[in-house]
Amino acid sequence: MTLAERLAFLRGYLRDHKAVGSVTPSSGALSRAIAAYAGASQRRAIAELGAGTGPITRALLEAMPANGRLWAFEIAPTFVEHLRRTIDDPRLTVVPLSASEAPRVVREAGLPGFDAVVSAIPFSLLGREPTREMLERAAEAMVPGAPFVALQYHPTFLPPLLRERFGRIERRICLWNVPPGQLLRGFAP
Repeated sequence: MTLAERLAFLRGYLRDHKAVGSVTPSSGALSRAIAAYAGASQRRAIAELGAGTGPITRALLEAMPANGRLWAFEIAPTFVEHLRRTIDDPRLTVVPLSASEAPRVVREAGLPGFDAVVSAIPFSLLGREPTREMLERAAEAMVPGAPFVALQYHPTFLPPLLRERFGRIERRICLWNVPPGQLLRGFAP
């Protein structure tokens, strides 16, 4: 990860900490762990919610098969521009829309649904109702059995909301990241 990427991320955090949620991008090790937890190497259509400056985006692209596609949702214009400028991969589509638009995007792409959804959105900063709505829209855009993987730094906010929407969830703690985070995984019904 370059110094320019770290500074861009910090500027984004200072501009709108509720949308960014962390002062530093996800580490390479954490990004690769997220890709593995989502089973990216076996996925053909992945949605990434809250792509930021792209460390998870890069790990997903690295892990995905050559015929896979990644839709990276990002609402911050500076991050959208950064992703478009720094990642040159024909499998990537940067979507400058809210993650709640995932069902429309999946329909417009002519897909039956995403076969994995990965999110680094700081849900605890959004509040319960916006989070419920976003999880509902994500589930609508997924094929049955697809994993939903969320990186979170607040230890207790998201698990009960994920259980409401996806049933049983799995959790991994990532102590090697700064700050330490947790990966939560549920599966679309």
